Amino acid sequence: MKKSELRQMLMPLVKECVRKTLLEEGLLSSVISEVVKGVSPIIKEARSSPQQTVLTNPKQEALLEQQRQELQEEKRRRLKEQKIKMLNATGFGNEIFEGVEPLVKGGSVSNEPQAGALAGVDPGDAGVDISGIMSVANRNWKDLV
Repeated sequence: MKKSELRQMLMPLVKECVRKTLLEEGLLSSVISEVVKGVSPIIKEARSSPQQTVLTNPKQEALLEQQRQELQEEKRRRLKEQKIKMLNATGFGNEIFEGVEPLVKGGSVSNEPQAGALAGVDPGDAGVDISGIMSVANRNWKDLV
């Protein structure tokens, strides 16, 4: 028997035995749990944040706070520059909605005209002043009913 023929016969048997040992006998789960135990200290260190460290030196705390504020200001400045750059690239200049007035009536999904008590009334209309309605009956509403 040639070596290649023997390999062709044994390979499926070896694969089946290894698969059975890893899955059915729990060897794979024990290997994974050992790996996780070995990696867990590294994961814990990677997750720790600098905010959890306790500083006893007020100068260090003030320096860190100043650095945080500088980073925030830098981020705001970059965001503002990016906004201006995008507005200039689109051709709107500094203000997109310059000269645009709000709609009085919005569009509808259907083609039918909208009906209602206030249909066609400007949303900015102040309406009727009813602040003096209590003086109409001298606060004796029971007599009017």
